[in-house]
Amino acid sequence: MILNYTDTIKHAQTPRVKKMQKKGTLKISAVETTPVVWNGRLLRFEWLRSSAWDTFHKQRDVGSYQFFDMETEECVGAEFAFDHAFGCCYAEDGVMYAHGVRGSDGATNVIDVFWSRDLISWETRTALVLPEYLKVFNTSVCKGADGIYVMAIEISGPHELVGPAYKCVFATSRDLLSWELLPIDKYIYRKEKYSACPAIRYFDGYYYMVYLDVLPYARYAPYIIRSKDLLAWEIAVRNPFMCFDDDDKRLIHPERFTESDRAFIENAVDCNNSDVDFCEFEGKTYILYSWGNQCGKEFLALAVYDGGMKEFLTSFFA
Repeated sequence: MILNYTDTIKHAQTPRVKKMQKKGTLKISAVETTPVVWNGRLLRFEWLRSSAWDTFHKQRDVGSYQFFDMETEECVGAEFAFDHAFGCCYAEDGVMYAHGVRGSDGATNVIDVFWSRDLISWETRTALVLPEYLKVFNTSVCKGADGIYVMAIEISGPHELVGPAYKCVFATSRDLLSWELLPIDKYIYRKEKYSACPAIRYFDGYYYMVYLDVLPYARYAPYIIRSKDLLAWEIAVRNPFMCFDDDDKRLIHPERFTESDRAFIENAVDCNNSDVDFCEFEGKTYILYSWGNQCGKEFLALAVYDGGMKEFLTSFFA
């Protein structure tokens, strides 16, 4: 359910606020990533995509997961979760958790969890099996009310409960290992319209979720919403969350790209900002996102907000 947006904009006051600053492109053909702080370092959790998804490199038979240092781009820990896709990560009390879809093409209904204390040795088990008529894509995890963990899950499926295209549903857990799907006939965001790529966080009684919306003429932009109960959602007055523009093509480290890479980036169609995820590090909010054409030519980029994550997310609401 969406709360009355017309009343909101009639009465809202929106003084100027700080904005996130797009820094530019980090990598070609990388999406569905998560920034995370681990032992005082800012890392990036990345799905190394199989040839079924990677239209640029076409090097891998199966998908897997890997962490990278955001400053140096060096690999951190071991590559793991072979034959998995669409992952996310969450760190707490010296343990790194990664959740992702079983199968390199992501076209399954099973979410597995992996956990490690050193990013080298990983344990694993099945976290959640969704109904067979559903297919799982992106996931995102946060700690919510009363210490209960919440997972936002992007699904699709030819079923009347799902509706057309992609949707966001939710699951809960007390230990990050075993999850229970909330009834999707009630806990589903926008059954009637496209809503994909969720990133969920929790502050002061509100769940904040960034999701991808489709605009006219094959354009895509993320929007931010919030809810106290995962049922009734308030759309932020300041939306979209971000939008595609020429700043996406700026290169943070030009020396890390070949001349061919730079030409590919410069001439790529950009009608999309999607797959947003973010974390707080040393007083700033780091936002990873994908840009490109949503048809296989995709690029990983970084934006930064000069302030903490709570301040950043609440700034979108009047």
